[in-house]
Amino acid sequence: MKAKQPQNEAVLACAARKGDKDAIKTLITNNWQWLKGIVASVVQNQNDIDDILQNICVTVIQKVHTLREPERFRVWLAVLAKRQALKYRMTKKRNLNILLSDEIAREVPDQHAEKDFENLELNEQYQQIMFETNLLPEKYREALLLKYSKDLSYAQMAEILDVPVTTVQIRLVRARRMIHQRLIAKSRSN
Repeated sequence: MKAKQPQNEAVLACAARKGDKDAIKTLITNNWQWLKGIVASVVQNQNDIDDILQNICVTVIQKVHTLREPERFRVWLAVLAKRQALKYRMTKKRNLNILLSDEIAREVPDQHAEKDFENLELNEQYQQIMFETNLLPEKYREALLLKYSKDLSYAQMAEILDVPVTTVQIRLVRARRMIHQRLIAKSRSN
């Protein structure tokens, strides 16, 4: 008879530290959405998020045995994710600068300039909101993306961001207000 899998995150983290692959898989699966939110708060290009998440998974598998406090798994994972995303962003920026200089030197026209007009209206609002979200200062963007990528409690978000709960609440209110004000200003100018 197969033993029942532990549900407590600290218990899972202890099992993962000992090499339990199912525990690692469960931990990653249970934390996937907010982890994606952290990465998205650092890396603004949606296409890069999956690459970074894959790197994070590999790193978790390789380094979970170094976790000293299993009850702080989420904090450990959040720090790991943020570092991976920042590292990726810096590497991507360097590579992009090289590619752009090569592209300009060859004067290759953009072949992907055509847009699908049927989807344009559907995506326009989303694009505007994401554009404005990406313009937010990092601390506000991070809180907002954490909140909407997975329904975390304010206490969980506070632990991940390493700030008091009231700070999380204030950042969310300010982030929403900034986006709302910018969108209103844009609609009035059009």
